[in-house]
Amino acid sequence: MSFTNRSASLKHRIIKNRSELILYFFLALFGLIIVFPYVWMILTSLKPSSEVFTAEMRLFPREWILSNYQQVFNQSGFMQSVLNSVIVTGLGALLEVTIAFFGAFAFAKLDFYGKDFLFMLILGTLMIPPQVLMLPSFLIVRNLGWLNTYQGLIIPRAGAAFGIFLLRQFMLTVPRDLDDAAQVDGAGIFRRMLNIYLPICLPSVVTVSVFSILGYWNDYYWPLVIISDRKMKTVALSIAQFKNLEGMGNWEILMAAAVVATIPMLILFIFARRTLIKNLTAGSIQG
Repeated sequence: MSFTNRSASLKHRIIKNRSELILYFFLALFGLIIVFPYVWMILTSLKPSSEVFTAEMRLFPREWILSNYQQVFNQSGFMQSVLNSVIVTGLGALLEVTIAFFGAFAFAKLDFYGKDFLFMLILGTLMIPPQVLMLPSFLIVRNLGWLNTYQGLIIPRAGAAFGIFLLRQFMLTVPRDLDDAAQVDGAGIFRRMLNIYLPICLPSVVTVSVFSILGYWNDYYWPLVIISDRKMKTVALSIAQFKNLEGMGNWEILMAAAVVATIPMLILFIFARRTLIKNLTAGSIQG
């Protein structure tokens, strides 16, 4: 009987190990598919022009060079575009997270007439394609005189519904007793928000901040619509301009510019990855 049990246990472990091995194989395969374009981009940025378009497909360059990056930094206006993107991304993410936090608190913890209807109205904006809103947004920005300005790049997308939704769902899990106890102690609404809900919701705030930063940094179409002054171009517009200026024969320089633009987002993900992954998987674990 014990021999049968040991055999069944051994067979179960073999099947389990085989299943885990197959799972890890497919995860590694999918990870390689996702990472490969970035590896190709980096290696192409280190190739001379003669090795980019050849009949022979080579992943690694025969000659490793850094002059492509030098040409990127020497390009007139590129560093200004990076600075513009840093300003727009920093201020835009701060404003978006602030609006999302205050809005989420109002919809989660305050009682007012039409709260559910207003929340569903805001949530419904997630179903509207951004291209549909581009023309009316442009007309509003133009009438306000915000073309070629930082506020024109920042404010139209600062009230995104996703951040309000995510923070509201997290705040709903906070026990109401904490809020009631703070009110008994004489804490006002802003004190409760900053001293109770902000520390508790910090992982969700970080998650919303990361998505907001990615959205502002990678945004291409909205700056393309409202920016015509070269001094106000963002890094996404500058990369596209690189292709137009350098032509079809210098893709290695374009790849170098793309690598430079990607580095800040990689650094951001390295520092925020644990909080981001933990918060995104919290709902599935609790469910």
